[in-house]
Amino acid sequence: MRDASTRCIPELAERLSVLNINNKNTELSECRMTDNPTPRRDLTNRLLQLDIKHLVAFEAIYSTRNLSRAAKMVGFAQPTMSNLLARLRDVLEDPLFQRRGGEMAPTPRADKLIGGVRRILQEVGAITDPLASFDPTSDSREFKLHILDLFETLVMPGLLRDAAAFPGVTYRLLTASRTPIRDALESGEADLAIGMPPPNDPALSWQSLLPIEVVAIARVGHPEINGGLTQEQFRRIGHVTIDMTPGVLANAGNLRPASRIERHDVVQVSRPGSVIELVAQSDLIGLAHPAQVEASPYRDQLQVFAMPLPEFNQSFQMTWHRRNAEDPALVWLIGRIKAILRDEAAPSVRRTG
Repeated sequence: MRDASTRCIPELAERLSVLNINNKNTELSECRMTDNPTPRRDLTNRLLQLDIKHLVAFEAIYSTRNLSRAAKMVGFAQPTMSNLLARLRDVLEDPLFQRRGGEMAPTPRADKLIGGVRRILQEVGAITDPLASFDPTSDSREFKLHILDLFETLVMPGLLRDAAAFPGVTYRLLTASRTPIRDALESGEADLAIGMPPPNDPALSWQSLLPIEVVAIARVGHPEINGGLTQEQFRRIGHVTIDMTPGVLANAGNLRPASRIERHDVVQVSRPGSVIELVAQSDLIGLAHPAQVEASPYRDQLQVFAMPLPEFNQSFQMTWHRRNAEDPALVWLIGRIKAILRDEAAPSVRRTG
């Protein structure tokens, strides 16, 4: 048997590299032991001062940029989170996070550590997680969805048709009009966001669902519109529109129309579905996604027009946090949603003119 002083433990090597602790006179690959103290603090003493809770706290603070949200996300009391951060700062001899613009911004040292810390947590999670897979016919899971009402219309009926086959699977739909996607996913408030494009954030992963496109709509029997809608009518007749004020519809600010046609906004709403409902019951006109128009119970009460309208070179997205990328239940749900949209949500909208 090889002597204990020469055996190499890959996990220890990774932990030491994550903590940025090394003795340039010692080859880690040989795992040499010595009675002489290192030029910096003794390696063993450093490791004994930290445990997995410190790494969990570090990752949560890095992800949320907020001590309170981090504590809530991992289930620690805020004083506990503060104590864990204080110990990390002491052991690593770096502030790690500094208050800047209302959030806790990571230091360069924290940026250097985060990749290794996340790898360690993922490996420890794989060891301790009793579920290596997810079976929706027998396992239980509540999925929390940050969802735009367009996708409530397009996705939820398909998911709920599976309710009898998957009795342990339930859903909680969160209002997508207030909480930004990044905040909802980082805090754990949501497992998956379905709708608006997310911010360009390295902590998030996403897939495209449907292209963002619009058609003009007016009610059948409109006193001025019958079979055609002119540019002059589009500008003059009152509109029902989505309120794009920051904070009203989460992540609406990420939409980038190539142009905007002048129009008269009479009422602004926070739900895209409200545009369809109000247009169908008034003499106002509006813009809507063709898939939502086709799936709406008001479909037969509407005239639909293809016009030179604001164009988007973007898609609606399905977004999740990278730390959950290997969650077998989430992987299953993402696959189900993609299948539902592929099979059921590619309607050919009948256009009036």
